[in-house]
Amino acid sequence: MEVVESKEKMEDPNFPLPSFRLLVPPLQLLSAAMWNLMKGKDVMNYGKLQEFVSMLTEAVPGLINHRQRAHLLLGLRARLILELCKGSARRDVDSDVIQTYLEGFPVTSATTDTVDTEVRTTECTFIALVQSLLKDPAERAYFFQEVFPVEYGPQYDSALQVLLWELLSKLEMLLPVPDLKQTTAWLSSAPSVLEKCVQPSPGEL
Repeated sequence: MEVVESKEKMEDPNFPLPSFRLLVPPLQLLSAAMWNLMKGKDVMNYGKLQEFVSMLTEAVPGLINHRQRAHLLLGLRARLILELCKGSARRDVDSDVIQTYLEGFPVTSATTDTVDTEVRTTECTFIALVQSLLKDPAERAYFFQEVFPVEYGPQYDSALQVLLWELLSKLEMLLPVPDLKQTTAWLSSAPSVLEKCVQPSPGEL
């Protein structure tokens, strides 16, 4: 009964973040947050998502292969840059901000010459496209009306979701949450960590 009540509380939209942090392992919580960014198509936060993917794949090599990693990182960066290129009636295109993102290429270092050539070609083509869109408002208007919905629409988003889900799923299998017995054993062998755990700071509660 108590387990059911706890689950219902976690599904409450007002469930506090500190409580989530207490009940869910940090990496799992962060992974879930990143997945929700992707699932909700929160494009303006794709920079955070790209940083997460980059950090994760560097820390744990082999979660996904180089080609998948390159496509995911490039796809996220491209989608964010194009969103910035759109502008709006109330928000002009900020060329300086976009240029900063373009200077972030290449998004990944290659491990094979074949993939390196393919990725570099894709990156160069995309950079040329963005530079062209920034210079010509008419071309930009045409691109977002006719080209963008086809090449960067639902199928593009779905492909990114598939890659991210595969990454997170493999991470979950590789780093399972330890049970109580395992955790107790680890803490017993690390007295200093145990002491910190039983005396948490107010901000951690």
